[in-house]
Amino acid sequence: MSSISGITDFLDQAGTQFKVFDMGRRIQELDKDSFLAFEQGEQAYPWPLQQQAWLGMMVWNESGSADELVIWFLRFPLDATGKLTAGIRDDFVLRLLDKDRPDSNEESNPYGFKPRQEHMAVFHARAAKILGQPASRFYQHAQDYFSGQPGFDQWAFVGFQGIADVSARLDEDNNLQHLLQALPQLPAQPLEAVCQCLEHEILPQQLSEIIAQRLNQELAAEAPDANIVSLCIRALSGSDNPAICEQQISRVLSTPEAQHPEVLASISGRCWKTLNHPERIMAFLENLAQCPEGQEFFNLVIVDLINIPGMQQPLMDAVKSPDRSAALSKAIGELFQQFTQ
Repeated sequence: MSSISGITDFLDQAGTQFKVFDMGRRIQELDKDSFLAFEQGEQAYPWPLQQQAWLGMMVWNESGSADELVIWFLRFPLDATGKLTAGIRDDFVLRLLDKDRPDSNEESNPYGFKPRQEHMAVFHARAAKILGQPASRFYQHAQDYFSGQPGFDQWAFVGFQGIADVSARLDEDNNLQHLLQALPQLPAQPLEAVCQCLEHEILPQQLSEIIAQRLNQELAAEAPDANIVSLCIRALSGSDNPAICEQQISRVLSTPEAQHPEVLASISGRCWKTLNHPERIMAFLENLAQCPEGQEFFNLVIVDLINIPGMQQPLMDAVKSPDRSAALSKAIGELFQQFTQ
């Protein structure tokens, strides 16, 4: 270890190129300077989930050919301050030094994990796009579907990987325009798949506005589907216009659907930045206190939020508010009691 100072140094000395992505919340790139500061213990992980950093790493040589690409999925536990300890980093590097072509998903590696199938599809779509490789064999079929050729009720044979490819290539093959036209008409199941992919992309304003319209349409229904509400929220988390997401979260929080656990989890898990606002975070906490999942769910959501850098102060200000309801005061009291026992 004396000649290698960490993961970045190992990969640099090996002469490889690499990119790092968060796999826990949204699949989004962590720039190299931030990753280096994280692995050196200089800064907290920006998107912790369950007090761990969930990473996807693409490692390749200069040729960029598909057979030279190595993908690692890594899960590193974080200390109480949200940072990576030198001991864990060094242990992982020692494991790399023991192998010519390390595979972090081997059962012998305690840091490897297997992402959900949906996340794997999005990651592979992103990797192919970055390396200038063609999309999967499912891409053309998904393109045809979103163009409306077979009819939007003919979604059963559209592969999820193809939908991920379309979402990763909004700037290609008229995909954005096709989605703009298709989204208002999609049945619930293909809408779910599209939103699951789009939540990991940076959405142009036009597409964000269409999703917001679909969300508003659902909220105005006689019996809104909380699953569709939560899916639209998650998709809007990647909007390149944060004001659209903020406006929609404020609206959702004023409806009965805001007490549904899936809706609350989507807001806290994907759109937590919108809660850095006194009125929105109070509305969120009041709905959370009324959620039928009860105290255990309340505690889990608060603990998850408070571990996200930048969320500690807004939460503390909110829980100290004299304007909180009796239900919220009771939930907060039971939360504090749990941590003082």
